[in-house]
This record gives sequence, C-alpha cells and structure tokens, in this order.
Amino acid sequence: MKKYPSALPFPFSRAVEANGFLFLSGQISMNDQGEPVQGTIEEQTQLIFENIAATLKSCGSSFDKIIRITVWLSDMAHFSTFNSAYRRHFPDNFPARTTVVSRLAFDLDVEMEVQALA
Repeated sequence: MKKYPSALPFPFSRAVEANGFLFLSGQISMNDQGEPVQGTIEEQTQLIFENIAATLKSCGSSFDKIIRITVWLSDMAHFSTFNSAYRRHFPDNFPARTTVVSRLAFDLDVEMEVQALA
C-alpha cells in the first residue's frame, strides 16, 4: 500500500494506492492553498475535475482509468446542471457513479470521490 500525502492543511491522504487501485479522497472546489472556491455548479465541477486530473497524473493514472465516482450535491436541483458539466469530462464510456444529496464542507455544492486503476 502506498499513501500519497496531501499538501492541504487537512488530516487525510490525497490518494491511497492498494492492490492496483487508487482511492482518492473526496474532492471539493478548492484552490492549491486549501481555500474553498465558491462558484456555479459548472465552475465547481470544472475545478474539482482539474484537481482530480492532477492527483491522478501525480499517482501515475489518468481519467480513462477511473472506475467509479461518488458524487455529493448540496441539492438535487443541481443534478441536471451537474450532469451537463460531468459529460464534458466523459464523452463516452462513463465510469460507474452514485449521486447523493448532503450538506457539504464550506457550504459548497459539489464533492466527488474517485476510484481508479493505478
């Protein structure tokens, strides 16, 4: 097992690799200094995917190796808008996905957790 430390001021690993899989910690709309970035659903989703891509790359993986994504939305009213932003990152061959509603850290509207092949 290999743990990839986070540079953010929070007590978690950015990702953990085990048995050929990568498990990324939940990703919210956050800049490199660990500050939340508010914005539209599209803007939050775009920044989250940029952060996921950077983490996957640093761990030797990529978007085409994503197996599963869990998505949390602050309100199901964002579902359609989120799906439009999500589709831009997966033109075909979607990973498995679960979407739930929950109150999120820093009152943001989107959080995603990814599992991928290492």
